[in-house]
Amino acid sequence: MSQPTTFRVAICALFRNSAAYVDYFRAIVTSQARPHIELIFSFVEGDSTDDTHAKLQAWANEDSRVRLSKVDVEPVLDFEDRVTKWAALGNVAVQQALESSCDRLLWCESDLVLPNDLLEQLLTEDCGIVAPAIFLGSMFYDTWGFRGLDGERFLNFAPYHQEFRHHALVPLSSVGSCVLFKREIFDRGVRFRGTYDHGLLVGVCHDACALGFRTFMDSRVAVLHPTSQWRRQQYRMTTVEMQCYRAETKDALARAAQQIVSEINIPLGSVDMDGDHPVFAPVHAVMRAHLGTNAFGVSIRLISEREKKYVLILSDTPAPGVLA
Repeated sequence: MSQPTTFRVAICALFRNSAAYVDYFRAIVTSQARPHIELIFSFVEGDSTDDTHAKLQAWANEDSRVRLSKVDVEPVLDFEDRVTKWAALGNVAVQQALESSCDRLLWCESDLVLPNDLLEQLLTEDCGIVAPAIFLGSMFYDTWGFRGLDGERFLNFAPYHQEFRHHALVPLSSVGSCVLFKREIFDRGVRFRGTYDHGLLVGVCHDACALGFRTFMDSRVAVLHPTSQWRRQQYRMTTVEMQCYRAETKDALARAAQQIVSEINIPLGSVDMDGDHPVFAPVHAVMRAHLGTNAFGVSIRLISEREKKYVLILSDTPAPGVLA
């Protein structure tokens, strides 16, 4: 099937306490327009305690392409309830978009840093679903949504996933954060499902696959997540714990721990990893320098999910490296 000469893209986004991002988001998404790319905007805002809604309403008043709904969902009872309500809000944005003449829907988190030719690049390939690679510096950001054809999630650190390829159109089972969909997927009834592991954007990709649509990541296109926001989502190493089982290695282990405390700080985007993950390579190097040929182990333990803290455990015997 040949590509249309003109694309009509509905950009969908959810907003909550996003006042700090609205002006930038407006500037970058409106700059996506081209002679062959027409834009529509479908936004849903709710429960903001800042002036997010006022900013979005002012935009809507000035731009007839903007469709804006206000839907408050608080109180949220628990995590599962939050996911269910997020899916419901996403479906409101999708339905608004479908009421327009769009032929593509771009789902986009409202705090991402986008290239001003994002759509132009993504539209060069005739894909049912395609997403740019999402990075935070050298870290891969969306390790929940991006999953290989084997179903395994991406990792934060290179090589990210065994199926990852640089500068290529990479087939995946699901993507997230910023995704371009063909309208037909939603016209055929696909919607956000309110379950975590296989719902939301992951569920849309899976349901679209059942209809014959394929999902791709275009790693030639990169989108950045703002570091200031990410810092509040990272797990921080707050202490180092020693587990010494051999008297002859006690002093060496103590010196290694002291050097690690003074020189190494490893923030994690996920604690769903063990101490042998490549991100801990600097820790292994210090341990090897002090313990020589003696066996050792590195593992982590979650201290506080609420405060995003973990402890690094150093042992003079090989450790399984799993969370307790």
